[in-house]
Amino acid sequence: MASTWSLLDDKEEQELHKTRLVNIEEKPFKRITKRLTSISTIVNAHSKQQPTPPPEGANGDNDADTEVKEETKTAQTLREIDQIKDDLTLDFAAFDSSIARLQFLLDANVRERERYKADQQRILEECQNVRDNNARLREQLDGARATLAQRKEYDKLANALMAKGLRPRGEQESNLKKLEEEIRDLEKESETYAVTWRERRDQFSKIMDEGMQLRRQIRDEKEEVERREGMNEDGEEDGDASRGGNTPRHVSSGNVTPHPDSGAVPRPASAHEGQSEDQSEGLKPRASGLGGFSRSGSAVPSQNGTPQPQDDDEGEIEEGEDVEMDDRHDTQLTSGGDTPQITVDAPESMEVDS
Repeated sequence: MASTWSLLDDKEEQELHKTRLVNIEEKPFKRITKRLTSISTIVNAHSKQQPTPPPEGANGDNDADTEVKEETKTAQTLREIDQIKDDLTLDFAAFDSSIARLQFLLDANVRERERYKADQQRILEECQNVRDNNARLREQLDGARATLAQRKEYDKLANALMAKGLRPRGEQESNLKKLEEEIRDLEKESETYAVTWRERRDQFSKIMDEGMQLRRQIRDEKEEVERREGMNEDGEEDGDASRGGNTPRHVSSGNVTPHPDSGAVPRPASAHEGQSEDQSEGLKPRASGLGGFSRSGSAVPSQNGTPQPQDDDEGEIEEGEDVEMDDRHDTQLTSGGDTPQITVDAPESMEVDS
């Protein structure tokens, strides 16, 4: 039956040291202490005071026997002392050898601990090297697996291409040349589109600038017309006060604004002609001996259009007649009479620079 060995507990190991190792090492020391105790016993026995000797001549035979006994006892004591010396020498030699053995064991244990420490360091380094090698091999394995998967994908693509059949080299070269020509054409077309886009952007910028200029011009002309209308209204009020309430009759001018439904086209005229005609015909009432009224026309028509007559105006506006201004009703209320009609010539067309 095979015996099993296992590590002992700390307590059991200490008890084992006490019962076996410590007892073995204590034997020379205990033997020396025992020898010293016996020596002290012998010394104490000889140091006791001897009894008083009897008077001389009392008994000669007894004295001789006593001396013989003393000599015998002394010789025995010397033999015991010599034996004790030999035993002590042997005991001290055994104790010295025991101490030397303990020193040798201590030195051996120190060397063993150093060797164990070196072996431990070497084993730890080997373990670390093995771990590093395993990590490196694992990385190589991952790379090999990735390469294998990539090669499998390439094999699948190659099999798919080979299954369809390969075309001749000349045909492939001609297809490549066609593709290169298409690429060049597309690049040229892209450049053309870029140039066209820049040109259109510049044109749009110019149109926006001209539109802003035209808007400012129209706004300035509108303000000028309003200013002149205000001046003419002031003149009309002065004229109405001077002629005593007489209002000239309605005179239709040849340079009038057509009705939107009449289809008539206004006569083209320049800015100077429009001003002269307005002053001579459209703005002058019939001859009645009263002061004249003037209102200058605009070279460029207003974008707002001709204002429509108010609902409270008397009568309907016939086709071809002039449209009265919005301030005619106010002037009529203040002057107490009819207000002369004012016509503004509009050009045939207005060109806008592109």
